[in-house]
Amino acid sequence: MADPVLTIDFGTSYSSAVIVGATNPIAEPTTDSYSWPSSVYLQGDTLLVGTLAERKKRTEPAAFRTEFKRELGAAAPVFLGERTFAPVELATAVIRALKTEAERTHGGPIDRVVLTVPASYLPGDPRRALMIEAGEAAGFGAVELLAEPVAAAFAPGASPGVDGLMLVYDFGGGTFDTAVVRMEPSKHTVLGHAALDDCGGRDIDALVGAKVREEGEEWLAPLVETAGSEGGLRLRMAVGDFAQRVKHQLTDSTTVEDFLLPISPAYRLARSELAKLVEPQLRRTVDCVRGLLRRLRLDIQEIDAVLLVGGSSRMPVVAETLAGEFGRPLHRPEDPDLAVVLGAAEWSRRRSPAVVSDEIHRPGLYPLHWDIPGGVARIHRWLVQPRDPYPAGAALARVRLPDGALWDLTAAKEGVVERLLAEPGSEVRGGQWLALAVAGC
Repeated sequence: MADPVLTIDFGTSYSSAVIVGATNPIAEPTTDSYSWPSSVYLQGDTLLVGTLAERKKRTEPAAFRTEFKRELGAAAPVFLGERTFAPVELATAVIRALKTEAERTHGGPIDRVVLTVPASYLPGDPRRALMIEAGEAAGFGAVELLAEPVAAAFAPGASPGVDGLMLVYDFGGGTFDTAVVRMEPSKHTVLGHAALDDCGGRDIDALVGAKVREEGEEWLAPLVETAGSEGGLRLRMAVGDFAQRVKHQLTDSTTVEDFLLPISPAYRLARSELAKLVEPQLRRTVDCVRGLLRRLRLDIQEIDAVLLVGGSSRMPVVAETLAGEFGRPLHRPEDPDLAVVLGAAEWSRRRSPAVVSDEIHRPGLYPLHWDIPGGVARIHRWLVQPRDPYPAGAALARVRLPDGALWDLTAAKEGVVERLLAEPGSEVRGGQWLALAVAGC
């Protein structure tokens, strides 16, 4: 039986996980929801994660934090109460919580994970290394990275009847990602991708929240003045939650009437007003898509379908805008919010074994070298040590390619390792001598 693999979509607003081959994603124990808030709250020396953190945030607002994914790679620490954390430590906490629940559901340890990352995390971007660091700190021995729009292309219901070029339009909580994928019966090939790091659902919530504060200034201002610093934080949190609630209601209703506080006047917002408010953000996403197509020298008419994923793509104005701008068929996966994590699981299930065998040599001392995919990689870890015997087909080393994928370097026939010539973490190339071995007879 193959070792279990967990796929995790660590998002700006929400995170999710699924064991490859499982029927359903991992449910958060507190709510049974498949979407875990990417939030933390410091209670004493314990970091609460997800809904547990959300429920405590008004107790001590300064000890709560969300959206810290956007701060990966930043030098400034994150303050929780009087303590500071690096953003990667908070990412580790969320990933560890997902791992713990996945292992409880699975009934045993899970050592391998596929972490999805925004398309803007290009090879060489330090945020890729931080995501790997977070996965390893959470307890995974093997951490692979997969671009989010690539994963989305594999989501259930993502490509019904499409055999050609698909444009992935991934409008999530914190980022916008897009990719052009060549869809074929046996495989999907990514031709290119692009992203906006500062364009997502949270930015739309901020726009709605600013509108609420502006229109309610007459009665909000006195509350802010009397609330004090901590009370002011709670009030800002309440406005943010209210803005998100209003936005979600406008997905199904053309107008909303709701109350921020029981004593506040009714707040009304029409779907057409929201559309006008978010038009600049949508324009940025359209420009990002057009820039990608120009770079790939593709005309929009060569695109067979546009796939809408991410929670923010649920807004009716998104489909209306894309239909008018591109005039191509629009597809939605079965669940836009879970498309990335479910697609990553399908990608992992379909992929061919990521192994490459060394060349067969005559008996005696000989060098081990491999034809590494792409020509260059880094040694992730050695799976054998000097004097270790190994059978034919055994994985001797694991290397990480520049795109974050892990490949196992296997033995063509049995032997014994004599000496290792490349240290973990070192860059290696195809054909380079990585170890010396004594072949079996």
